[in-house]
Amino acid sequence: MNEPHNGYINNRVLKIQVGFLLNEGVGQSRDMEFDVPRLRVADDLTLHYLRGSLRLMHNSRGILVQGTLHTSIQGECARCLSDISVELDVPIEELFVYPPQPDAEFCVADSGVLDLGPLLREETILDTPIGALCKSDCAGLCPNCGKNLNEGPCDCERNEIDPRLAALKALQEEMQKK
Repeated sequence: MNEPHNGYINNRVLKIQVGFLLNEGVGQSRDMEFDVPRLRVADDLTLHYLRGSLRLMHNSRGILVQGTLHTSIQGECARCLSDISVELDVPIEELFVYPPQPDAEFCVADSGVLDLGPLLREETILDTPIGALCKSDCAGLCPNCGKNLNEGPCDCERNEIDPRLAALKALQEEMQKK
């Protein structure tokens, strides 16, 4: 059913048949549990795993989806550029309109299928921190040679000053004399 393809679970697990819920009365709900290994949500987003639960509730405008999904994505340290795994808790709260309307961002298809993929992609990207670090005391890269300073010191001279900061250095030295 959900066979791996190139090491990934098929993203069809994010397409949920909710026709049964639409046929029940307003106010009815169902909880869905996710425990999915490596999942390609879109061409530009792969999740290491997807865990958590969502509540799907039928209301007068469609299906309200609420919950939190836990995942991990491949990232890059903002200081040393090493590959890192970024853990995320992705809050989900969105109304999937039914019947589909052209001005609605998310809709349940006429077939009764609710596709979580685009919403999950959007929320994951929004929740990804810009300055993720491999560790809190990451030393970064040497600005001269580019060596990863977490692996040890480099052989660069440390006395060089950026010419753009020379005036500030002179001011600092003058202030120290006073």
